[in-house]
Amino acid sequence: MDTTMTTGWWSCSECAVEAELSVGATNGFQVPCPDCGGAMVEQWQWDAAA
Repeated sequence: MDTTMTTGWWSCSECAVEAELSVGATNGFQVPCPDCGGAMVEQWQWDAAA
């Protein structure tokens, strides 16, 4: 198991869809909502358990 991955909880600013995404994969990028195309906003993040 990769214990270096940080995960973030994201929600859409337009339609309230929520998603759990890897922070490393989204760092520095605007993430589009899969449902409406609006901008996803990171709510909080956590590190993987050891």
